[in-house]
Amino acid sequence: MTRNFDRIFATTRELTGAMDEIVWAVNPRHDRLDSLASYLSRFANEYLSVAEIRCRLDPPVATATLPVTAEVRHNLFSRLKKPCHNIVKYAAAKEVRVELKLEAAQLALRVADDGRGFDPATPADGHAVAGRIACGNGLANMRRRLAEIGGACEIRSEPGHGTTVTFTVPLRET
Repeated sequence: MTRNFDRIFATTRELTGAMDEIVWAVNPRHDRLDSLASYLSRFANEYLSVAEIRCRLDPPVATATLPVTAEVRHNLFSRLKKPCHNIVKYAAAKEVRVELKLEAAQLALRVADDGRGFDPATPADGHAVAGRIACGNGLANMRRRLAEIGGACEIRSEPGHGTTVTFTVPLRET
């Protein structure tokens, strides 16, 4: 009986989180860089703190009211989840730095960990890679989804030296 309640509670928490994300993503009040920075920071900090991983946040400076489309907000938030998940599951990191920077006419979201790293060139064939199983399509999917909106995903990693994932998206007029 307790196991059923635990599952119901976990499912309810996931659904509540998903609804919060949807409401945030479609609400035009949040079409500003400061709202995006706040939401991304809160998610990363809460998600990583559960795994006892310190999260250092570097929000953008002096561009708080810069408009950001719902499409950009949704895509950056959706992409942030994957590296956070991978850090908790595979990286054995102690600290993560999340940066949101304005670079030319692009917004860059950088997630860097001090974990074990991996070789991004190793094919995802199900063999163990630096203590993790490389059997998913997560890295390729992140790149493909960002490319669909004119953005890019760069992944830099080396076994024993952590991983840095950088998402860039063009800023368009809202």
